[in-house]
Amino acid sequence: MVASLILAVIPHPAAASSLRDVTPRAAYEALEADPSIVVLDIRTPFEFKRGHVEGAVNIDFYAKDFADRIMALDPARSYVMYCHAGGRSHALMRAFSQTEFKDVMHIPAGFSGWRRERLPFVR
Repeated sequence: MVASLILAVIPHPAAASSLRDVTPRAAYEALEADPSIVVLDIRTPFEFKRGHVEGAVNIDFYAKDFADRIMALDPARSYVMYCHAGGRSHALMRAFSQTEFKDVMHIPAGFSGWRRERLPFVR
């Protein structure tokens, strides 16, 4: 239901050029190599407060203004995106495929996979 709402609200100007699934380790390495990559955490604020990737921007997938906040992002920037276990972020990746966003790395394993890999995070 939420995914279909996202697809209905987000405009469809052009197909994205580089949307891809990555492992938590590959995302971490990309972030280490390029600090300009924006990290999007689309979990709830409660989940975010319990731990997140350092520097992550929290945009709650369930918030009423979610689509507006996503579309306010610069589509020319590079992003790493995750939720808890990949469900919410997978829905957003489908929506991103219909937008101008050019470079989005999706962590299907989510933050839980990030933690399983014992990668650094903050609380």
